[in-house]
Amino acid sequence: MKFSWGNKMKKLLILLICGLMSGLMAAPKVKFVENLKAGKEQSIVIFGTSLTKVGAWGGQLATILDQQFPGKAKVINGAQGGANSAWGVKSLDQKVLKHKPDTVFIEFAINDAVERRKTSVEDAKNNLNNLIERIFAQNPECEIILATMNVPVGHTGVQRPKIDDYYQMYRDEAKRNGFKLIDHNAVWKDLLEKDPALYIQYMPDAIHPVYEGALKVITPHLVKELGLKVGDASMSELAPCWKYMFNSMDKIKKDRKVSRDEYELFWANHFKMQDANKDGIIQPKEYPEQGIFNHFDINGDKLVSLDEYQKVYSYHFEKFDKDKSGILDLKKLQYNY
Repeated sequence: MKFSWGNKMKKLLILLICGLMSGLMAAPKVKFVENLKAGKEQSIVIFGTSLTKVGAWGGQLATILDQQFPGKAKVINGAQGGANSAWGVKSLDQKVLKHKPDTVFIEFAINDAVERRKTSVEDAKNNLNNLIERIFAQNPECEIILATMNVPVGHTGVQRPKIDDYYQMYRDEAKRNGFKLIDHNAVWKDLLEKDPALYIQYMPDAIHPVYEGALKVITPHLVKELGLKVGDASMSELAPCWKYMFNSMDKIKKDRKVSRDEYELFWANHFKMQDANKDGIIQPKEYPEQGIFNHFDINGDKLVSLDEYQKVYSYHFEKFDKDKSGILDLKKLQYNY
């Protein structure tokens, strides 16, 4: 078969057109970052669930923005623990619109997916679009960034059997509206598959990433997706998730200190939440993520005892207990260990 120059030129033209189309279809630059580069002050509201309210990523993002654009970016946390998109619809005016933001991050999928709340994917989509319409009604130039978050595991995952459908809806709506999507879920899924022990280390209560998880997983991905320079997120000392958990542990003496006994009592109660049939052990069906279950199952008998569970969670106490006193002084604790 002869190959004519005409055919060759046609192929080259097709490749050139495909290249140009690929460039045109590339994700647009993040508006608030470009505005900061241009010297404009920017107000950014992060709006969602406890993953944002007590997530260390918000403080870490603010720190990086201040390092790169001193005094130009204001990050406002308008999230609420336990909230879903129905709460978002009711609270938008007070938590978001009153700040007249230039950019709004939105994440409610993880709590819309809680089965007992009976919020369908369609309901969640309608609520999300309600938020979008009202944000644009106030400011048609406002930038909206949608986010999927981490994979809930253990009992928190059992409570959200269709979480993937809710995250996919966020992806679909971001694409339909031409919004930037921060797909944290894909990164967390990859970590869960490759290193389940590290996954639960970064997310000890099975749903809320702690300071270290934000520093090593969430913030690096966020910085990359926003087109920011790397920066030093560890300069942020905000660790609201750890503070919330440690305050919950300080139950016996309530002296702003956490003893080993108080720490272990907290995780013993957490063990009970995983133990759905209340037989004193965790079975594989009660903790469906096999990699994490195997990490807890230290003796390999396909069952997880409370003692095995506590041994895994001792990691964090020992990291925080730098002087080996057996007491964590909450007034002096350094979270960026």
